[in-house]
Amino acid sequence: MAVTALLGVVAFAFVYTRPLIIEQRYPVLDLSQCTLIRGYFNDGTGVEDIPFAIAPDDPRFGDVIELVQTAEFRTDLWNILPKGTKFHTYKEDDFKWLVRLRFEDVLFPNGDMGSGDMLHIHNFFGEVELFFDGSSAECSVKNQEQWLEDVMSILVQGSD
Repeated sequence: MAVTALLGVVAFAFVYTRPLIIEQRYPVLDLSQCTLIRGYFNDGTGVEDIPFAIAPDDPRFGDVIELVQTAEFRTDLWNILPKGTKFHTYKEDDFKWLVRLRFEDVLFPNGDMGSGDMLHIHNFFGEVELFFDGSSAECSVKNQEQWLEDVMSILVQGSD
């Protein structure tokens, strides 16, 4: 019986933490249908967050979509525990960003339609969290540090 329970826990952990691309995690979202990317970033050079909006005709739009589309998000096991308040002690070269992807007329399985900033990807100083349809999940991405920097470099390009 103990072996069966242990195998069940291992199987749960394996399935729960398997890496998935956004369209596998959230099948109702087709990233090619994203109509706007907006949010904010803070590159550590100032106190204020810097807002941005990237329209589909901006070359950065496709770059952000590609980075989001190809990333495999692995859900952290810590998500099964209650969440507390996040805090961060600032270090040199720290940065954070929030990317919100807007969609129009998304059809949900229950027949409802949804529009708006439906998918949020939040980098809180190296910790990644996904928000969709009222739920959130802390995740990791393969080569996460580089991926976070790649997204940040695209966002900063338009703030000059």
